[in-house]
Amino acid sequence: MRGANDNAETAGDGPFTASARGLALPVFIVAALYGLPLAGLLIAGQGEGALARLCILALCLSLPFLIAYAALRRATARVDVMPHTLLLHPGFPRTGQFVVPYSVIRGIRIRRGVGGRLSGTSTLVIDLAGGAPFEVSDLADAEGARAAILARLELRKPAPMAEIPAELPEIPRILMR
Repeated sequence: MRGANDNAETAGDGPFTASARGLALPVFIVAALYGLPLAGLLIAGQGEGALARLCILALCLSLPFLIAYAALRRATARVDVMPHTLLLHPGFPRTGQFVVPYSVIRGIRIRRGVGGRLSGTSTLVIDLAGGAPFEVSDLADAEGARAAILARLELRKPAPMAEIPAELPEIPRILMR
């Protein structure tokens, strides 16, 4: 949907992508939760026990999936602020690109949970006219995306109607016959 008149601007407002730090944080937490007890068991000479095998199994099964999930989220979650529309890519596991005209946007909020506070990420929630809110999670700079979208919405507001006197000589009259 990117045309010649609707390219992303390079002057600061887009694209807004997912945070690598926020997506890598669960990988490090799981590695620490299973790796530190495993290291303690190995140092204590209990590396052949059932608990050590459980830690190894958990590390081998969970870390590759968490790393793949983080890489796919990082590559696919994005918000592009265009001059005429907003392109939303919710990211893995949802696919597709959603084109949202500025005229259907009713509100923009930022939601940040406990994990977002720890990792510095947040969710951009866009309230649409006549529909459910649309969310793009794990954004590194959701506040910047919100500011860029609000700036675009301000530019799109119609100018107030000015009263034009009908008797000015510079305004040509249309004659109806």
